[in-house]
Amino acid sequence: MSTEERLKRLFDASPEQLAVVCKILEGKFQTTTVETVGPLLMGMKVAAKFLGVSRTTLWRMVIDGRLKRVEVLPGSFRLRRADLEAIANNN
Repeated sequence: MSTEERLKRLFDASPEQLAVVCKILEGKFQTTTVETVGPLLMGMKVAAKFLGVSRTTLWRMVIDGRLKRVEVLPGSFRLRRADLEAIANNN
């Protein structure tokens, strides 16, 4: 890939991709993966406790689009643990 093509891809990058590039340039990018302990999906009560917020605050985060619901049965949903960890780690 030429330098020109790389620059074009950099200018077209999403904010999340640019954040990763910035972390790499700052030397803060971790290549090690952390093994998740516990369930991959959490109910509202457990998720609220995990983040240390109320269920009302958690609902606001879902409504605002900061968290996405995973429907497990019609009318029943869970939240992804990875999404909750990302919020807890300010990512």
